[in-house]
Amino acid sequence: MKIVHIVIVKFKSEINDEVKEQAVKDILALKGTIPEIKAISAGKNFTDRGKGYEYGWVIELEKKEDLPIYANHQSHLDFLSKYKPALEDVLAIDYEF
Repeated sequence: MKIVHIVIVKFKSEINDEVKEQAVKDILALKGTIPEIKAISAGKNFTDRGKGYEYGWVIELEKKEDLPIYANHQSHLDFLSKYKPALEDVLAIDYEF
């Protein structure tokens, strides 16, 4: 079994594209600092089906026990403190496959 953690975000209207693109770079960089991350991808939605949610990322972990390790890792907490104020809304889903 593997764990998939999917996050879809809606940025506040006043947030510029440069900040949004930096958030993508910063989330991708977590793979280099959090060993539990086995794979990661992130990007901007290009269809009109996102209902205002513009960006998303997918993080693969090996087991359920890795999810809280990832969530509480200092690099992830730093990411949250940097970008949470820029977000209007966040959806997150976790599943096993």
